Amino acid sequence: MQPITSWIQGYSKRQQFRRMAQSLLKEKDDTLSDLGYDRHDLEGALHLPIRSDAVQYIEARRSKRALEARRAKSHRLVG
Repeated sequence: MQPITSWIQGYSKRQQFRRMAQSLLKEKDDTLSDLGYDRHDLEGALHLPIRSDAVQYIEARRSKRALEARRAKSHRLVG
């Protein structure tokens, strides 16, 4: 793939993410939490370099938070 083509595709993907994130950031924190998102993660993803996959970043953070919540819940049930 040509470098300029790769850059354009990355830029286009980032713009799509930016529109989605900006729409989500208009929601209340409770709503974001219900959807599995965190305001700080969305804001952080908006500042990633274009070559970084913002969606992958958000999904990794989302998965990590879900795993931590499951661990905390299992500790409460055991303790």
